[in-house]
Amino acid sequence: MTRPSRQWRVLGLCGALCAASVLAAAPAQAQSAENVQDASFVWGLNGYAQAGIFGPWTLKDFTGNATQLTGSVSGGSQTEYAVDPLPATSMPVSSPQKTPNAVKFTGGKGAVDPVTGAGTLSWTGSYTVNAYPAQFNAPNEVYRDPVLTVAADGSGSVTAEFGVGGGNDMNGNPIPPEELGRLTVITFDAGSLSGLTSTGYRVTPDYRGVTVDLAEGTPQVRTCSDAGGATGWWGSWPTEFVTKAPSAVRSHFYSTGCGGNQDYKAPLPFDVAYTTAVTPPAGSDKDQDLKVVVPQAPTEPGEFVWTVDGSNGLVDLGTATQRGDHYLATGSINPVRVTDTRENAPAWSVSAQVSDFTAGTTSFDGKYLGWTPAVTDNSGGAVPGAAVASGLDSGTGLSSPATLGSAPLGHASGSARLGAELALKTPLSVGAGSYSATLTLTALS
Repeated sequence: MTRPSRQWRVLGLCGALCAASVLAAAPAQAQSAENVQDASFVWGLNGYAQAGIFGPWTLKDFTGNATQLTGSVSGGSQTEYAVDPLPATSMPVSSPQKTPNAVKFTGGKGAVDPVTGAGTLSWTGSYTVNAYPAQFNAPNEVYRDPVLTVAADGSGSVTAEFGVGGGNDMNGNPIPPEELGRLTVITFDAGSLSGLTSTGYRVTPDYRGVTVDLAEGTPQVRTCSDAGGATGWWGSWPTEFVTKAPSAVRSHFYSTGCGGNQDYKAPLPFDVAYTTAVTPPAGSDKDQDLKVVVPQAPTEPGEFVWTVDGSNGLVDLGTATQRGDHYLATGSINPVRVTDTRENAPAWSVSAQVSDFTAGTTSFDGKYLGWTPAVTDNSGGAVPGAAVASGLDSGTGLSSPATLGSAPLGHASGSARLGAELALKTPLSVGAGSYSATLTLTALS
């Protein structure tokens, strides 16, 4: 009986196994690489836009990835964006309570930490706003390509390219069109994110208590009281935006009095939704290789010879990926060619057994490796061994000896090519590391 053995080295089993563990242990922070491609941004501007002096403001001329959600304030039926009425937000109270108009951007891209919401997202497209009936010839306000930035503490801002069209001011004087560049349209303090999940959140912008000093126009009122059940609100949108807005529309964005329509000026909450694709940290995406070195031997009449097909080089198991409650890495062994021309054709078999996988002082059981053998180029009467499931599913996997292929007594004289598809399935609890193990092949005859 002969018992020659060959050892296969299993290298670099890290990939998503390593990446997932590192991500779980690392402090929450914004992703450095783009991991969002489908973000949406939905915003109702402010309560004043829902019930201005002349009725809801006109939203129009949408471009790119911007669209309108028409609420019941304008006879529409959108249900995607809803806000609570005063005093929870600046949305006017009505009976029955009406839903707001809103702008919606889709197709946003960027990087987001799914744990904290921190990151940067940007959208392409524009919308135009006008608060007055056409006969006033008030200038259009055009907002383009918003960018949202969120810090780990939940503070941040929204900027947009802002411009105004030609028109008339409150006194009928002509206003030329003007591009004012990228301005900060919204700011929000730490802790402003609510309903935070791995797929989005709602943000309440700053307004109350924000001061703005103007070189011209109506000064800001900062003396509002909550006596008699009043809100007592006074405040402003970001100073940069208010001071650069044309005088014809500037007063819509800061307190020029107390109570009444003044309470509608605070910006409404906005909603952000997205799907994040987890990107392994740099350096953690490692190939998972099986290597074998076998001396080539000529086949001579009357011999039993087995060799590894050297044409395939390394076996690449790719990157382990999370599949529900486990990680999975797959690949194929380098095929083993068995040639038997011995007289009387004695039976033979080739089997394998894998050691535990180790990475320094960390290890996991070799039982999690399974395979499905196959026989090709078969002129020697060989049959494949039975499939062996990963021990995560049942049994002990390849930690117990398993047959790759065999031939019975009296088989045909010739050769066979033995192969197997490998499947490594480990629990999510496997620690981070670059693991290695030894797969030992043994031929018996």
